[in-house]
Formats: sequence, C-alpha cells, structure tokens
Amino acid sequence: MITEEAYRQYIRDFNGACAGTGMSHAEFYDKWYEPDATFEYIPKAAINSGKRSAVAFWTGVKEIMEETIRDHTRFVASGRQIATEAPIDFLCKRDLEWVGVRYAAGASFRLMMAAFYDVSPAGRISYARVYSIYNPHYQPA
Repeated sequence: MITEEAYRQYIRDFNGACAGTGMSHAEFYDKWYEPDATFEYIPKAAINSGKRSAVAFWTGVKEIMEETIRDHTRFVASGRQIATEAPIDFLCKRDLEWVGVRYAAGASFRLMMAAFYDVSPAGRISYARVYSIYNPHYQPA
C-alpha cells in the first residue's frame, strides 16, 4: 500500500523529474512503477505499457511544456488501490494544442487531474489511469 505521505513523495519526485531538478523520468519509473506497468492518459487515450513507453510519453510532454502537479485536493487509498484529484499547472515552451485548446509559447494553464492507481503487493504502481480535464473555471487567478 502507498500511504498519503508516500504519494506526496511520488508527486515531488515526478515534479522534480519534469523540472529537471531531481531524478530522471527513467529513475522515477524505476522507483515507483513495476517494470511492466501501464500508464494510461485520458483524453489523449495514450496507453503506455512498460518503462520505455511511459518514459517516452513523459519526456515528450517535457519537451513542449513544463508540468507541475499541485497538492492533491482528494486522496483515497484502500488496500492496493489509490484515487486522487489534484490541479496540474502547465507552462508552454512553444505554440501547441492540448486537450482541444490552443496555447501560445509562454502561456500557462491549469488542468484538473483525477488519477487511479493499482499498487502491486511490492508497493509499486502496476497501473495508472490519469484523466485531465480543462475548464476555464479551474484556471489560477
């Protein structure tokens, strides 16, 4: 089981990998995920199975924008499953379209993330499903 405090460390590790101030995405994967874990991102419907695929996805996002997951607003853990909700802030490194909205380089925006995790008996993530939702009302002031 991953406790709430351990999950906070997971987010700190992920944010450090995204910002380039901590471990790499590959090291992050090795620390927190089973070798054959699946990471699914919705709404892009991207399913990444295994380390190579997940790290390539995270690295691709890092190339176009800086991502920071904020403190979660909800966290529920039961045995080997976790459900959480948190805002994610993005800073665009170049012009792009994300979840159906166009952004110019330098623009920032916030998504709300709901994430569901299956945790192996070894205490590592075996499946992650992340939903990101854009709504203008979620944007920071």
